[in-house]
Amino acid sequence: MKKATPFLPDVLRQGALAMGLVVALTAASAAAEPYTLNVSDKINVRVVEWKAAESTFTEWTALGGEYVIGPAGTTAFPFVGDVESAGKSPQDLARELADGLKQSLGLVVTPNVSIEIAEFAPIYVAGDVQSPGEYKFLPGLTLIKALSLAGGERRGADANSRAERDVVTVTGAYQVLQDEQLRLLAKRARIDAELAGQETITPPEQFAGVEGVEPLLSDEHAVLVANLKALNSQSSALDSQTTVLQRQIETFSQKRTATERQLSVAQEQLTNVRSLAEDGLAVVSRVASLETSVADYETRLLDIDMAQLQAQQAIGDAEIRRTDLADSHAAELSVERQEVEAKLAEVNLKLATQQGLVREAVAYSGIAPGTAGSLASYTYSIIRNGEEIAADMSTPVLSGDVVQVRLVVAE
Repeated sequence: MKKATPFLPDVLRQGALAMGLVVALTAASAAAEPYTLNVSDKINVRVVEWKAAESTFTEWTALGGEYVIGPAGTTAFPFVGDVESAGKSPQDLARELADGLKQSLGLVVTPNVSIEIAEFAPIYVAGDVQSPGEYKFLPGLTLIKALSLAGGERRGADANSRAERDVVTVTGAYQVLQDEQLRLLAKRARIDAELAGQETITPPEQFAGVEGVEPLLSDEHAVLVANLKALNSQSSALDSQTTVLQRQIETFSQKRTATERQLSVAQEQLTNVRSLAEDGLAVVSRVASLETSVADYETRLLDIDMAQLQAQQAIGDAEIRRTDLADSHAAELSVERQEVEAKLAEVNLKLATQQGLVREAVAYSGIAPGTAGSLASYTYSIIRNGEEIAADMSTPVLSGDVVQVRLVVAE
């Protein structure tokens, strides 16, 4: 969400902040399968209370901070105690923690809790691989990518062993670059939709026939919706400000009409009293009093005119800010698109280079990428929550998983 501009009232700025917190809790849910927390995940917790009487948010820094999901799958939170965390999405855990704080502290209003993942639990690659051990987890990880992190399968001493390992390694690296290319294409499509003022994203041509791109478009659509809401919120605030100022101008016009009428009556009375005073039929003090009244009405008219001019100037300022808001948003999107284009060009160059390495490795080994040699084959499985699951190269790997690779030698 974009930052609130300085001319917005405090209440609207606080509302924009509240919207940002809601987006933080709901953006991840746009994906088809939201991430579920695992043991050893590190999470950042932020607790915010809305004070309606003061129209402000107060952050409870003593309760916020970084927490780790323990071996039992629970997390210890102040005032709430141990909360089952593993297997839940960050949004579900945030809601449960908010309800727990409300109940334990006896609050009238449920506090706003947001949770984001600071660090995923690592994965482990074990068995017949070049470098077994612990590796950092990233969303979208598959078995072949995890295998490439560990250097590929461990080969025997036959002549084709190194060639087969090279095929697996370069193929995994190539697929990682392909995934990054798809993410950048989805991001560029979202930016183009925002620049065109569209509420939906047109899938890139490169996505035709490609599997697994729906989550990428879903994530970018969530960003698109959040940005449009932020922009519309600020624009609506300017519309409200302009409406109030226009009503003030109408009120000033009515006051001016009434004051002009009073001034006309006072001027007429002053003319008559002066005539009588010249004939000695009225006292001089009466003339002075009416002159003071006339001057007072004239001053009121000047004040009304000044107030009208200030209101009109404020309307003009609001229109300028509205234009600046749209121009600033378009400029930010243009810069972001240039950055994406530069990254795409870099990834495309790396893809071309990596594709050449794949072809060279395949030609040298005489095998197809991902196949085993003639004397041995590999089996793959994933150990998750104590259960071993058969897997292949495209099987998704979750944080905390153990990837098991076994070399089966033909008899």
